[in-house]
Amino acid sequence: MSADSVVFKGDKSLLATVDVDVPLAQAERPCCDYYMTAYGKAAQQAEENSDANLAATYRFLQVLVSFHPSFDTPDQPFVPWFQMGGKRALIPSDLSPPDVEAVRELAKVTKDPALRARLFDVVWEVAKDHLACADAAKSYIEAAERLNNVDDWTFADTCFHRGLQLAAKLGPSKDLFKRSREVLQNAAKQASGDPDGFRCCRFMQLLFKFGGGDPAEFAGIAASCAARAKTQSDQNTARAYFEAEADWHKRAKNTEAEKAARLAAGETYVDEAEARATGENASALAAASILANGVEALRRAGAASSRIEELRERLTKYQADCHKEMHRVSTQIDIGDAVKSAREHVKDTNLHDALFKFVLGHPLADPKQLRQEVLDLAMQNPVTHLFGASILDEKGRPIAKKEGLHNLKGEMLEEQLEAEMFSNAAQFHWHLRTSAYIDPARVQILNDHHPTFHDLLFVVRNNPFVPRGHEAIFLRGIHAGFHGDFVVASHLLVPQIENSLRYVLESNGVDVSNLMSDGTQPVKVLGAIFGLEATTKIFGESLCFELRGHLIEKTGYDFRNLLAHGFVSEAQCYSDPALSLWWLVLRICLTPVINALSKQRAAKTDISAGDISSKLT
Repeated sequence: MSADSVVFKGDKSLLATVDVDVPLAQAERPCCDYYMTAYGKAAQQAEENSDANLAATYRFLQVLVSFHPSFDTPDQPFVPWFQMGGKRALIPSDLSPPDVEAVRELAKVTKDPALRARLFDVVWEVAKDHLACADAAKSYIEAAERLNNVDDWTFADTCFHRGLQLAAKLGPSKDLFKRSREVLQNAAKQASGDPDGFRCCRFMQLLFKFGGGDPAEFAGIAASCAARAKTQSDQNTARAYFEAEADWHKRAKNTEAEKAARLAAGETYVDEAEARATGENASALAAASILANGVEALRRAGAASSRIEELRERLTKYQADCHKEMHRVSTQIDIGDAVKSAREHVKDTNLHDALFKFVLGHPLADPKQLRQEVLDLAMQNPVTHLFGASILDEKGRPIAKKEGLHNLKGEMLEEQLEAEMFSNAAQFHWHLRTSAYIDPARVQILNDHHPTFHDLLFVVRNNPFVPRGHEAIFLRGIHAGFHGDFVVASHLLVPQIENSLRYVLESNGVDVSNLMSDGTQPVKVLGAIFGLEATTKIFGESLCFELRGHLIEKTGYDFRNLLAHGFVSEAQCYSDPALSLWWLVLRICLTPVINALSKQRAAKTDISAGDISSKLT
């Protein structure tokens, strides 16, 4: 919006006379997530009563409480609550100076801690007023205490997070930060008595992040909660507490206790996989995915090699049974219906289910099918493939050449066929997949769930594709992609793929180095990695084709090379290659059994790129 635009359309001098808290009595919960509806209804009522100033005040408040928290990214703590079709909701930076002054006035009259926290926080973000920062921190902690109950504690968690974040900005040695952290510490202790759930664990994680708590005391609390969850066969909860226990032991420098806790956390994957492999709703696919994470977690925790080998054999059996669960589902639709279908496909109340549907809801390119398509096109349009062609960069410089297929034989023909396959995939299949599936499904998940770092942590934790110490890079890249920041997503994730491929190969006993005549031993680069037979065996032919075409093939997208050498503009970070590569990375991270799945690529989609292409043509 224009810098001169004003959001508040009422009379600022009358704000002190408005009871801004009255509509909040109708909110389902006492937090800003539910205030937008309440203010919307109140504004409508005021409009019907011809009270223009009251309506304008409530409409303004409706905008202010609509700013969606993104406290994992403190440089941009609020994001639009929706974004679609090139449009988005407002964020604090859209407010004009008169708007900010109106926010100050509203902050003075409200007695609701959640609303007061939001208003002071907006003033802080836009005006960098340190007094407002302190008031916001105090109000967030007050709101967290009010929300800290069995039903609302997740909102309390968000308030604790932001309150401590703001208090820390004013100085970790200040009384405000110390008092705020003490409130969170007491809340974590009280939550340890919950019969089940993650409240205590999440509060401990926050406390750990902000440097509070006695390590020995909280390691004991975490161990107790983990044991209770194990007796209830709640492996997910038990794992979270075992990992929390390990972190506390690490802070206390108790290496042996830390290792024991991490091993216990790894074994919860094994128990969970066994449970998913048996019973009425048994799924070898789910069991294999879970166990793959377990093997990686136990390996990193230092489990005995005999235990790792035992579990790898079990994993192989699960993977062999995966194909029995696959089936083909496809419909012929135009692009408009495809977009609608993509959104419907990922609609789910459970973020995890939505993510798995997202990454498995569209097939990878089939190299054999693409080869046949190229040959058929060459036969149908012989003149097009009689002469060669040059591929130009954005400045018109030739960067690669393609020979006419009808002039070639043998190995040269196969090389040019492959080049045409990458070109065909990039121009048609991947473009359609991005436009008709990836982006609309991504936006649907964003608007349904607004995934945070904490929500997405399970994607990268103990993931066989993510090397130790690289988890935060992958997490930030995946998170940025969901929130539409593909400048960050591309620059974080694309360079990581090469190293992760080497990491997986080395984990499987493959030598990824070259022994030179001078005695040096540099690692193989991306082209050489794809030339290894083991790479195709582990990752599958389809995924290797996709990654080559996206990353390094000049007749494909060549995105990795362009990005690495600084040729990618900001606009190009939002192009098909960037979105498609982000989706591929998410897919790999969420499907550790990708080799088994890729062999069944033709049987796992609700939306078929081939069907879309045929419909459009």
